[in-house]
Amino acid sequence: MKNIPRLIWSLIVLCLAVVAQGQPAVIRVPGGSLHEPPAGDYLVLSNTAGIVRVLDSKGLVLEKNMVYLRRIQLADLSPAELQALLETRTAYAGLTTFGPVPGTNVQGAVMERQLQRIWREGRSLAEKMQTRLEILADLREYNYNLALLPDSMAVASQNNAQASAINDRLATRGATVVAAAAQVEATELDQVNGPAGRLAEQQAQQKYRELVVRMEQANDRAVIANTLAANANRKVTDYQANCIAIATRLAGIGIHVPGGPTYDPVPPLTLRSEVDAERKARQILVTK
Repeated sequence: MKNIPRLIWSLIVLCLAVVAQGQPAVIRVPGGSLHEPPAGDYLVLSNTAGIVRVLDSKGLVLEKNMVYLRRIQLADLSPAELQALLETRTAYAGLTTFGPVPGTNVQGAVMERQLQRIWREGRSLAEKMQTRLEILADLREYNYNLALLPDSMAVASQNNAQASAINDRLATRGATVVAAAAQVEATELDQVNGPAGRLAEQQAQQKYRELVVRMEQANDRAVIANTLAANANRKVTDYQANCIAIATRLAGIGIHVPGGPTYDPVPPLTLRSEVDAERKARQILVTK
């Protein structure tokens, strides 16, 4: 322990000596430190600096002096700036984790390997990061639609049953109105009974009008029920269509999620190894 300050001082003297000779001093970050996630979020770019608040498929958002700056596209950053971004806590977490808790399963392990392959195939750090963020955004959208699907299907089933019952009652009301109309017509034709015939006609007309009102009310309820059922069915269709579209889009780049008729949520994913390898390969600090 007593030799540690002396060792540190020796390293400083060595660096100063190299600089004095006009040569750049190269300090390599110990490999072990790269196994730890970055702890800070302050990022210095060529034209601005701030705290990393958002990094997603739409770009980077910094906060400076309690103000969120305009989004910056990853393609507009230099390799050095991208490397600095990779060393921030928010960017690292956004590129290496998926899901609320760490962990995975068999399906997740397969997907992790697919994502690792796509990362390694990226032609630049900007492409690797952008592609990873887009894929994770699709996976979150897939899980979001999938989470809403069971409840929407239950609501649709309930609304369809209610609409069916109301439509049946409307059909019954319609049949009684038709029968009442026929009775009115029959009493109008029967004019031989004098006052008794006219009374029967008035009673038939009164009953007909009452039944028409009830049928109109039943029709209003049927319109509402059918609208609710149609909207619920449309939500189910939309969620399923979204899942299928996302699954198809991901399959085109080698990521496979169920696209129906059965659906499984994307499990939590841990994607640190390839990002840490990127950090280790690039993180060499050069000072002059």
